[in-house]
Amino acid sequence: MIYDSEYILDMLNRKLKEEQQIHSEKELLDLLEPRKDEEGNVIADTHLPTEDLLVAFSDLRLKLAEHMKLDDVLFLFGNGASIYAGSQDTRDFKLGDYKTKYKDLSSIIDAVGKLWGIEDQLNALITVRSYYNLVKDGEKEQLVNNLIDEIKGVLIDSFVNSVDYRKLSLHEVFLLKLRTFGCLRRTDIYTLNYDLAFEYSLDKLSIEYRDGFSGFVNRIFDPGTLQGKDKTGLVKIHGSVNWIVEDWKVKEFQPKFKDGKVIIDDTAPVLIYPTSHKLYQTYSTPYSELMRHMLDEMETGKNVVIVLGYKYGDDHINELLLKSLENPNNIFYFFLYNPEERGEFTDQLKRLADSMPNINILTGKVLADFKTFVKYILPATPEKTDQEKAIELLQKVLVGHAGQ
Repeated sequence: MIYDSEYILDMLNRKLKEEQQIHSEKELLDLLEPRKDEEGNVIADTHLPTEDLLVAFSDLRLKLAEHMKLDDVLFLFGNGASIYAGSQDTRDFKLGDYKTKYKDLSSIIDAVGKLWGIEDQLNALITVRSYYNLVKDGEKEQLVNNLIDEIKGVLIDSFVNSVDYRKLSLHEVFLLKLRTFGCLRRTDIYTLNYDLAFEYSLDKLSIEYRDGFSGFVNRIFDPGTLQGKDKTGLVKIHGSVNWIVEDWKVKEFQPKFKDGKVIIDDTAPVLIYPTSHKLYQTYSTPYSELMRHMLDEMETGKNVVIVLGYKYGDDHINELLLKSLENPNNIFYFFLYNPEERGEFTDQLKRLADSMPNINILTGKVLADFKTFVKYILPATPEKTDQEKAIELLQKVLVGHAGQ
């Protein structure tokens, strides 16, 4: 089943009067922005009544509630889950900003900058570096290498450490809803993000979790601790800003925070950067164990798998998701924020959704937004609340009137 912006517009317009009808996704996005008074103070979370929004999303919410009663609840989050808290979209990266500093590479920067996304650009620069190594131009090779290192540093500083840890309200609501639903112990959260948004929120809410590390003073990677269902699982597939390699072991250190920002020492974190090399990195420790755990969980049992905030651009992750589709007992919810960004994997998903009823695809900047998911789609209870029963009854009445 594929749900798009037209679906949610139709559900909303059923409740709205003729003069209030919403005609486009852009118009709806504007209405979902906070309502402010003349002085700029927020007086309402949106321009639409909360009841109307709850009605519009009730079918999706109740459907997901039924599926969250399966054996395990498995989430896979990408960068889109942290943007509201200050993380920047990597698509905002501009290689041209480095032309002034790297004047001798300006023609290369112009050519590489035309490629789409930071991943393709970094891959091209790595190829250029290899070329200069091959032709024995050590000076140019070092210059390109410096540029690559600087981009990696900016990726962490501007696109990861820009998260304001005082503004993680949606992460907290997300976890509180899972707690109220009663599924925390059978929930695994897989994230491709390097930031500490989930760790910070879990700690703030005093929710115990297993993340693959054991020990107190020295927290050392121990994949055996990922097993079991006594705590919420948090698995960081691409590493974390607070992982380091010390004495040939991957360790997790306690970060410090100041003014809502995480403070990371100069020690290089253990990360998989967005380059073509990441496929090979996933075959080494700790990534191979983390990937294996994720695949094992998705291939066995009856699970609901929810993928949100992910751009579907990582071949190794896409391959794993395709393998998990072979488990007929799984129910999938794939959220696609930019449906116009066509890709081989997302095109394949849409084809499969036509013949596989266990695949649900939610597309567009409303349905696939992390805020929308947490506030209106993610259920807080496994059963229908009195409010939801009233909404369901109201829907039937409205449909009955519409048919007359």
